[in-house]
Amino acid sequence: MSGFRTLAFDLDDTLLDTSSLLVPLAARRSCEAMLAAGLRCSLEECMKMREELAPSFSHTEIFTKIVDRYGTNTKGRAIHDALDRFYNPEVPPTLPLLEGALENLETLSKMYTMYLVTAGSQEAQVKKVQALGIQKYFKGVYILNGFIGEKKETAFREILKIENHNPEALLSIGNRLSSEIRDGKRCGARTCYFAFGEHVGEKEEYPEDHPDFTITQHKDLIAACGL
Repeated sequence: MSGFRTLAFDLDDTLLDTSSLLVPLAARRSCEAMLAAGLRCSLEECMKMREELAPSFSHTEIFTKIVDRYGTNTKGRAIHDALDRFYNPEVPPTLPLLEGALENLETLSKMYTMYLVTAGSQEAQVKKVQALGIQKYFKGVYILNGFIGEKKETAFREILKIENHNPEALLSIGNRLSSEIRDGKRCGARTCYFAFGEHVGEKEEYPEDHPDFTITQHKDLIAACGL
């Protein structure tokens, strides 16, 4: 038996195909905002560089690198406006879950206590959750603000305090080695890396970035993690 009692799911590119459904338009709007702030390149050059950097860096780092490469007289404004456009995408009223995600949520919510732990704009993340219709599967939803440096480790530690069990009984599931995997490991949880989306290819920087399990599709989650 795995010994898991609580599961913590990421949202973007774990339950929702954000990279395909929302990122292209959000990236375009971000580059347009930087151009409006005086970025000295074409829209195509900006979007190409963002896409190339996406697997390895956060978007704060990405937009900073773009501005540093091409230049602008209003660096702070360009980066701020780009982040605002990227993390506040246009969210449609309904969105589809990734293939197999609904089946996993329905099955696992009957067996484990589940939490949703995501990062981004509060308003945008709430809209995504509502558009997916998944609130009922989770005991709690945590939305961390990366703009001010909030880490998922904080949410995981609070979940462990609420559930009052050993850290290794918590499984963190997500698509970022630098977030769901690293932050989960740092509080003693076990982790499942969902290798999906535009951040596939992210390199391990710390020992904690090495997951306990790795999957590429939802149909493998239960068997791979022994759930």
